[in-house]
Amino acid sequence: MAARRSQTQGEFAIQFFLVTSAVLCFAGALAYVLIHFGHSADGGDRLTFPPAFWISTLLLIVGSASLHRSVQHVRVERQRQFRQCLLIGLFAGTLFVGIQTYGLTCLLRNLAPSNASTGAGSFVFVFAALHGLHFIVALLFVVFVSLRAIADRYDHEYYWGVTVCAYFWHFLGVVWACILGVFAIASLA
Repeated sequence: MAARRSQTQGEFAIQFFLVTSAVLCFAGALAYVLIHFGHSADGGDRLTFPPAFWISTLLLIVGSASLHRSVQHVRVERQRQFRQCLLIGLFAGTLFVGIQTYGLTCLLRNLAPSNASTGAGSFVFVFAALHGLHFIVALLFVVFVSLRAIADRYDHEYYWGVTVCAYFWHFLGVVWACILGVFAIASLA
């Protein structure tokens, strides 16, 4: 393994704060642009699936595959490929948060006021929003693992954090698939 960089906890905390701020600002800026300049159909009485959810689902799959590959690479000491896969996952996650925020806004705009408190759309919106909040935690986890990887903290003997990060992302992917299933059932009713 390459020589580990000497880094204090304070220096790491500052790096984590700065990278997290940049990631969340980028996701927020993307969401802002999409919300204010993107097309959003006004809802009627029928629950409609925002197209942004298709894109965010694809990004979730890309990030999941990328994190899975990062675990495979670190196991065999392919450090460059390992870090690249983590950064691809981080980028996909950042885009996911921005586009998912736009999708949630579209979903909220499409809810009929008469069904806002009892309709299936509200149920789906709440679960999708909760998923988004948990995904932000997963994104912070990817930032943490990526910064630790750049500091040479993982190798073929120690990569537990990378594995847990990937499993957390995969779990959120399964939850998202369930939410999409509920959405499909609710839109048929």
